[in-house]
Amino acid sequence: MKIEKLKDLIQSCHINFMLGSGISRPYLSTLNNIETLLTELSQQKELEQDISDKIKASIYKVYFSEVMWPNHKEYKYQDGDENKQGTKASYDSTLSNYKSFLIFLNEILLFRYSGILNKQINLFSTNIDLFVEKAIEDTKHEFNDGFKGRLQPTYDLSNFQKSYSKTTLQYENKSEIPVFNILKVHGSLNWEKDNDNLIHSDLSHILEAHKQLTKLDKETALHEINKDTTVIDLIETDRLLGLTNLTPTAFLEAYEKILVVNPTKEKFERSVIDDKFYELLRLYANSLERENSILFVLGFSFADEHIRDITLRAANSNPTLQIIVFAFDDDAKEDIETELRINKGSSKNNNIRVISPVEFLNANYPDKDQNKEKSKDIKHFDFKTIVNEVYKPIANLVRIKMYQ
Repeated sequence: MKIEKLKDLIQSCHINFMLGSGISRPYLSTLNNIETLLTELSQQKELEQDISDKIKASIYKVYFSEVMWPNHKEYKYQDGDENKQGTKASYDSTLSNYKSFLIFLNEILLFRYSGILNKQINLFSTNIDLFVEKAIEDTKHEFNDGFKGRLQPTYDLSNFQKSYSKTTLQYENKSEIPVFNILKVHGSLNWEKDNDNLIHSDLSHILEAHKQLTKLDKETALHEINKDTTVIDLIETDRLLGLTNLTPTAFLEAYEKILVVNPTKEKFERSVIDDKFYELLRLYANSLERENSILFVLGFSFADEHIRDITLRAANSNPTLQIIVFAFDDDAKEDIETELRINKGSSKNNNIRVISPVEFLNANYPDKDQNKEKSKDIKHFDFKTIVNEVYKPIANLVRIKMYQ
């Protein structure tokens, strides 16, 4: 798809994004086999409770250590290569991508010619990390993250219905300003529920879980997990080595107070049971049902069944909806098209487009020499490439059009 076509779509549509774990790389790892392991463990109905708890703690440890704890402000960076996970360089690189992304989107909203559409962008995300919040604070853009209050911010979905405008001093003319709505459909590390079922912004559960995990690591060895590990391997290893007298109960209790949807196949059950998660999914569905809406999908594979089903349902019921998915490479494009069942006619309105780097290059740089030169910058559709090769040019085109 050509940049000009994307620019026209973004100019005339209500803008939505679905952001997945791929955009927080290289600082944070993706889930790898964590979801599979937790799902397999939940299916072991006859497993002894102590073995189950130890295996669950081992799996949670990987997820907590690689995805959760690195977000905390007291995390100590290690020296290392820029592409190595968890380094200061990789953190700065990832945060820079987020900031550039927001800056270009803000310009697009600021300069687009439509006076009918509101100046809001919905940033739906399955990520539980705090990169988007940090980036918005640094860029000083207006945003709604669902919280209201200063001393003890409380989460309320009604906050997403607000818009912002500025008034001139001399003539009192009002002008709407761009606003980013941050809707985290799987929860967030800074969400904490109190006894009255209110959600506050707090990281105390993260600190407690880290404290208990540190203590657990000193007292007993949890299982080592890699991408090839299976639950059967963990069960057999545990029974072979025998259990210690120490249990991971304190760590599990602290971890499960963190208000996020854990990566298991059963996460949909949690999403429906908890009203906040259910309402967030309903907001996602309603946004896609809105006339003349567009959904850009970045770093998300649609392996998440309930989000995939909601998306496909909206694509079929709303012919004015356009869905643009950026695939990391050709293999990812094939996997996403399989998940969305595109070749089996899952979308009767033909309004879902999965774009690979090669397809994007050929559409925008048909000249052979230019294509070859540009292919050095567009090897994969990682977050940095999408920001610089898609949204930056769109922002430039919108700005130029404004002053013509």
